[in-house]
Amino acid sequence: MSKINFTLRSVCLFGVVAALASCGGGGGDAGDSAEFAAVPDAVNIKAGDGDLSCQGTAGIQTTFTIVGGQPPFRIVNSFPQYLFLDRTEVSGQDPKFKVTTLTGCGEDLTILVLDQHSRSATVAFTVEKGDEITE
Repeated sequence: MSKINFTLRSVCLFGVVAALASCGGGGGDAGDSAEFAAVPDAVNIKAGDGDLSCQGTAGIQTTFTIVGGQPPFRIVNSFPQYLFLDRTEVSGQDPKFKVTTLTGCGEDLTILVLDQHSRSATVAFTVEKGDEITE
């Protein structure tokens, strides 16, 4: 009986070791466990008083830095009629991209950043109309 228990334990131990070895152990090429984000993660722009259609907000540029994750990074613009991306892919030591506002007001305008392992980070834009001018 003792020999059977020893064999059974050896087989179970081998199975556990094989399962742990196959998961990759994290870090290195398997992916970074650090937080993945685009900084800043939200931008709120308000048009000047009297600008109810946000025409004066066109051309405002914001630079974003990607923190964590695994390059290359894909950048997806969900609202190209309101926001312009300077690139759709970025990599390197200090990955950055720029977003420039086009014309028009909008809420919940999102930019999606995907890393090599399809993890995602989002940036939320809001372009608010200005207050009405009352005389």
